[in-house]
Amino acid sequence: MKQSSPSEKLFVEEVSAAAQKLKETNRGLPIGNLIKIIRTQLGMSQNILAKRAGVPQSTISRIEQGQSDTTISTLTKLLQALSCDLVIAPLLHYPIDTLKKNQAKKQAEKQLSYIIGTMNLEEQQPDQKFIEELLKREKEKFLQGPSTKLWAEQ
Repeated sequence: MKQSSPSEKLFVEEVSAAAQKLKETNRGLPIGNLIKIIRTQLGMSQNILAKRAGVPQSTISRIEQGQSDTTISTLTKLLQALSCDLVIAPLLHYPIDTLKKNQAKKQAEKQLSYIIGTMNLEEQQPDQKFIEELLKREKEKFLQGPSTKLWAEQ
């Protein structure tokens, strides 16, 4: 698997930051509410929007009332009929580095739990400092190694 470049990481984080700002701006309104607001601000009826978008008026009604999940295709048609674009962007829960470090820690803990379990069976109790150092080393191996190992199921 190709290693990601620093510029790609910055790009993803920039897109995520813009998505966060958009999320805050739209105040959590469902897409159906936003469509209704735009439609009414334009002075357009559901029937006219339905004709312009090529979808049944009942579909628009259900979407605006939040009674129907819809496809991206239908949303695109509706928004294009309202002279809008549909923007879909990933919103990271945490920065890229944090996600990778958390995953590396999980993978290292999985790997060490097996080793520690084996040592316990042989009545060789490792001390906490040794375990912490081993965990730190394993975590670094996952972060420095191929990213496929970082996300592989064990």
